[in-house]
Amino acid sequence: MDTSFVLLIGAIAGAIGGWITSGMLKSISLGKAADTIVGLLGGVVVSYSLHTTLANLAGSDSSVSLGATVSQIVAALVGGGILTVICALLKDLLSPKSMS
Repeated sequence: MDTSFVLLIGAIAGAIGGWITSGMLKSISLGKAADTIVGLLGGVVVSYSLHTTLANLAGSDSSVSLGATVSQIVAALVGGGILTVICALLKDLLSPKSMS
């Protein structure tokens, strides 16, 4: 798969993953826009990492297979959701009201 295709899939799926996570965990949300942006970043990082480290699973050859695309989408969804939760928990942990 082409790297730009991987990054596009990661960005879209990660943004969706961050948005879904913020809807499910309203108590630790950063806000819809921030959750989507953080999810986008998480999805790009995870899908690119999958593409470079696990080349056979991610379908790094020139052809685009359904299994490779699905693995990229799932990885980006999960990565976007996990980074959103981590950032929201860090925000809550470092907020002034939690320090007192």
